Amino acid sequence: MIRVTLDFNCAVCGHDQFNLPVKREDGQQIRCANCTAYKCHTLDLERALVAMRREPPRTAA
Repeated sequence: MIRVTLDFNCAVCGHDQFNLPVKREDGQQIRCANCTAYKCHTLDLERALVAMRREPPRTAA
């Protein structure tokens, strides 16, 4: 597992750091680094990050 800071917070405790699995034996669940609450599966996070990259940049009005 690696501990990373993400741009969202834990719904349980509000923490912004999460444990991401690195090895296959770590599983596929991303959990809060503070309270260990389940956040999402790694594939769901990967899909969301890819979708964010596809969005066109926003310009100031």
